[in-house]
Amino acid sequence: MKLFNTICHFEWLQLKRQKTQWISLLVFFLIGCYAIYSGHSTIQKQNMVLSKLQQQYDKDHELALQKFTDTLTAETKAQAATAGMAQMINFRMPPLALDHPEGLAVLSIGQRDVNPYYQKVKSSINYLDQENVEISNPAQLFAGNFDLSFVLIYLLPLLIITLCYHTYAEEKEQGTYSLLSIQAANLTTIMHYKILFRLGIILGLILLLNLIGFMAAAQQAALSISSMMLWLWLSLAYIIFWFAICYFFLQLKRSSIVTALQLVAAWLFFLILLPSLTNSYLSLKYPIPLRASLASYQRHISEEVWEMKPIALADSFNRYNPQYKSSINLAKDSTRNGERFIAGYYDLSERKIVRFARGIDQQLAQKNKMASQLAVINPSIQLQYLFNGLAHTGRSDHQNFKQAVVSFQKKWKHHLLRYQLAGIHFTPTELEQLPKFKLENPSNNLSIWIGSLSLWLGAGLFLLISLTIKRKI
Repeated sequence: MKLFNTICHFEWLQLKRQKTQWISLLVFFLIGCYAIYSGHSTIQKQNMVLSKLQQQYDKDHELALQKFTDTLTAETKAQAATAGMAQMINFRMPPLALDHPEGLAVLSIGQRDVNPYYQKVKSSINYLDQENVEISNPAQLFAGNFDLSFVLIYLLPLLIITLCYHTYAEEKEQGTYSLLSIQAANLTTIMHYKILFRLGIILGLILLLNLIGFMAAAQQAALSISSMMLWLWLSLAYIIFWFAICYFFLQLKRSSIVTALQLVAAWLFFLILLPSLTNSYLSLKYPIPLRASLASYQRHISEEVWEMKPIALADSFNRYNPQYKSSINLAKDSTRNGERFIAGYYDLSERKIVRFARGIDQQLAQKNKMASQLAVINPSIQLQYLFNGLAHTGRSDHQNFKQAVVSFQKKWKHHLLRYQLAGIHFTPTELEQLPKFKLENPSNNLSIWIGSLSLWLGAGLFLLISLTIKRKI
C-alpha cells in the first residue's frame, strides 16, 4: 500500500507538470459537455414539436365542438348538420400518435432524429404520406449523432490510449528503470499501479460527465434510479474493456510509439473496420427493397379495387367484418354512393397493401435481428445498442411505435365505422370519449444487464490473454 501511495503521489505530480494531458482531459470534458448540450437541444426541439401538435389538436377539437352550436348563418347551419358525421370527425380531428422521448434520449439520441416520431392517424392508411416513408439520411447514419453516447463510444477510447500507451516504456525511455531496480521495485507492479491511477482519473471524469448528463436529461423527462445505475454500469464496463486492451498491448513491452500505433490500430478495428464489414455483410445478405414501391403498388391497387362492382366490395367487407352485419342494406350496398362501398374499398385496399408490405417488413426484421446478433462480437457496437435500448431510441423501439400506430389505426377505423355504417352521428359528449393513442415502452433493463456481459467477457478475454503473455515473456 505504501508503494501504491508513493506511485499515485508521483503520478499526480507528474500529471500536474504535463500540460498536454491536462489539455486533453479538459478538451474531452468540454466536448462531453457540448455533446450533452447537443443531445438536450435535439430532444428539446422534438418535445416542442410534440407540444405544438398537441396544442393544435386541442384547438381542432374545440372548433369541432363549436360546429355543433354555431347556427347563425345558412353555411354554419349546414356545417352543424354534418358536424357529427364520422367522415367529418376523421377529417377535422384525426388523433395524434406521439412518441415522446424518454429522459435518457438526451444522452443517446439513437435513431430518433432520422425516424418519424409522430403521426396523424386516419381511418385509412395512405402510404403516400411522408410519415409512412422511411427517412434515410446517409451522412447522419454514417457519422452518428453527436451525443454523450457518441463521445463515450468513439472518443473515450482515444483518451484512454493517450493516457496509457507509455505506461510501461516511459520508465526505460526516461532512464528511471535502473533506479527502480536498485530499489528492488518490480516494474510490472509499478505499471499496475500507474494503470490504476489512470483508471481512477477516467472513472472520475466519466462519472462527472454522466452526472451532468443526468441533470440535463431530467429537465426533459423523469429518470429512474435503475436506468441511471444501468447507464453507469455500461459506462464502467466499456472503460474496463478498453483498459484491458491497453493492458494487453502494454504486456507486449514494446516502445511507446509502437504501443501507441498498436492501440490506435485496435481502435480503428473495433470502431471503423469491424462495423464497416458488418454493414457490408448485412447489405449483401439482406438487401431491403425500397419502400417507395409500396406507394406505387397502392396507386395500382386503388384503381383496381375502385373498378370492382359495389356489391362485390360490400360482400368482401361483410365477410371480413362480420361485426357490422346488423347494418347491411342490400339496396344501398349495391350502389357506389353507399357507405359500404367506401368502407369496402378502403378495407380491401388495405388488406392487399398489408400483404404486399409484409414481405418487406419480414426482410427488415431479419436484417435487424442479424445486426443485433453480430453486434455481440463488437463491444463498441454492442454498447451503442445497449445505450439506445436503455434510452428507447433504437430500431426496435421505432418498430414498437409503428406497430402501436397500426394497432391504434385499426381501433380508430372500427370506432368510426360503427357510426358511419349505422348512419349515426357523434354527439359532443361522445367526442370527448374518442380513442386516444397511448404508447407503452416495455422495460428491457434485464436484457440490457444480460447484454452488458459481452463487454465484461471481452475485457476478461484480453486480461486472460495478457496473463498468458506475461508468463511467456
